[in-house]
Amino acid sequence: MMRRLGPALFSWSNLLPLLATLVYLINRFVFPLDCVLPYEFANYHLADLCGGIVFPAYVNVLTKVVSGREIISSLAASLLLSALCTFCWEFVASCVLHFGTADPIDALMYFIGGLVYLAFYKILPREGKAT
Repeated sequence: MMRRLGPALFSWSNLLPLLATLVYLINRFVFPLDCVLPYEFANYHLADLCGGIVFPAYVNVLTKVVSGREIISSLAASLLLSALCTFCWEFVASCVLHFGTADPIDALMYFIGGLVYLAFYKILPREGKAT
């Protein structure tokens, strides 16, 4: 299993999630990107878009390490994961956490992020993929 960790983490398909993580961290901890993006988007929805990109990569790294294959590689899998994230983060979390609120735009951001990840996943080279 440890033999698969390096190739799973350091693949071209993780370049976009790494950039999305960097954008999130800059926006959250360094300086807000509302000087270059609309205020509401930068402060309320950018993190959800970044999460929609990063979470499928995280799932693929875990499944690649455990089973040797990535499971978020089709439109159906991406949409299913986005729907599951939407249900957990927008419905369950808003019922459990006192600061949680259900927001349909956040749900849209998860789906857009998942589709953006999938598009790059299909385009970028990966180990075992014919180029």
